[in-house]
Amino acid sequence: MNKVDQNDSSINGMLAVNKQTASPYVSVVMPCLNEEAAIGACIKKIQRVFINSNIDGEIVVCDNGSTDRSVEIAESLSARVVHQPVKGYGSAYLMGFSCAKGKYLVMGDADDTYDFNLIPDFLDKLDKEGNEFVTGSRYLGKGDKAITFLHRYFGNPALTAILNVFFGTKYTDVYCGFRAFSKETYELIQPVSTGMEFNLELAINAKMANLKIAEIPIQLGERKGASKLRTFRDGWRSLRMMLLYCPNKAFLFPGVFLSALGLLIHLFTLTGLLTYDGREFSTVTGIFALIFSVVGFQILSLGIHVKTYSWSRRFDKSNESLVKFYQHFNLEKGILLGLGFFLTGFLILLYLVIIWFQNNLLPLPNPEWAAFAATLFIIGLSTIFTSLFVSAMSIKPKS
Repeated sequence: MNKVDQNDSSINGMLAVNKQTASPYVSVVMPCLNEEAAIGACIKKIQRVFINSNIDGEIVVCDNGSTDRSVEIAESLSARVVHQPVKGYGSAYLMGFSCAKGKYLVMGDADDTYDFNLIPDFLDKLDKEGNEFVTGSRYLGKGDKAITFLHRYFGNPALTAILNVFFGTKYTDVYCGFRAFSKETYELIQPVSTGMEFNLELAINAKMANLKIAEIPIQLGERKGASKLRTFRDGWRSLRMMLLYCPNKAFLFPGVFLSALGLLIHLFTLTGLLTYDGREFSTVTGIFALIFSVVGFQILSLGIHVKTYSWSRRFDKSNESLVKFYQHFNLEKGILLGLGFFLTGFLILLYLVIIWFQNNLLPLPNPEWAAFAATLFIIGLSTIFTSLFVSAMSIKPKS
């Protein structure tokens, strides 16, 4: 037996003594889908860290349907293997974390890109420095050289910047998959994503839960095996998540702005206050007012739906404005309001059509009223359908 084999045997023997620990200090959780080229090296590195740093820990490998020798290798090295038949990066972590027994949870990929020798540093940030959510950053200390060009210079920086603007965070690498937090913290932030956006959701929820966040510089190594990341699909899903979790900046503010702008233009055109070279604005200006008003209302409606989801599912539990909204809003009021807009717009349009026919189909003298009536007509119908949808959500406000 050579020296390497002796070391591995020693590691396995020492770990076998500890693997029955009911409540280990730390659980290192790795998702796995056909990672036979790297899973063994990752497990051995983690085991050496446990031994060298005298850490009571366990290794949980969540197999996501591997068809190679990944499971066999992991089990031969005394890692605890759990299985998740539902495919997805997030699905694997959800299962792995649910099975983990440690006080602290460390997440890392099984492709040998992360330096697991940094596990004690992550734990010190949590246990000794009082942080609640610790994430690695490949952009601190120039550890991003192994990231592919598109992700390194465009994808990751763009998503990180958008998240920082939307949520007021200061992350430098929001998509790093090397992180640590306590079991208690994980149960508080409650991630639900099943795909690659799982990492993003962790970062968002940590901020929304007002956790103390810290970053650690890491060096990303060369990946062993094929990457599971799908650039454009996963990028879109990440952007979609940020929009859903930040309704004010993504929907409500733009919706209110566009709606107000459209109605203001309507007001100026109908009263003749908007003129150019002695001529009043009418048809074309009214069309733009119609577009701004209707689009703004649709965005605003979507913002209400998204904010309701954020309020009921996430951490925005004390939103007084939304509580008051649902105290006064119900299906009947929404339908009556929508019918009011709809009938007003319909009657104006009917009057204009009558005038149009009486004038032998000649251009209307005040076409801007047609744009205004169409705006009321469309917004009225939208209000009715929005009220039906909100009612179907069966959201009960919490005081």
